[in-house]
Amino acid sequence: MSVELILSNLLNAPVLFFFLGVLAILVKSDLDFPAPLPKLFSLYLLLSIGFKGGVE
Repeated sequence: MSVELILSNLLNAPVLFFFLGVLAILVKSDLDFPAPLPKLFSLYLLLSIGFKGGVE
């Protein structure tokens, strides 16, 4: 496995956000999202999954 492939996978946005979340838990951050954001995220995910499934 090449180093370039490993770095490109580790520097991917979802992986970086995962590690940011783990870091926030470890430092006991009071990170909080406003109330409408989780609903917006779930609606976006449902729509994107539905559109992708409809295309394939």
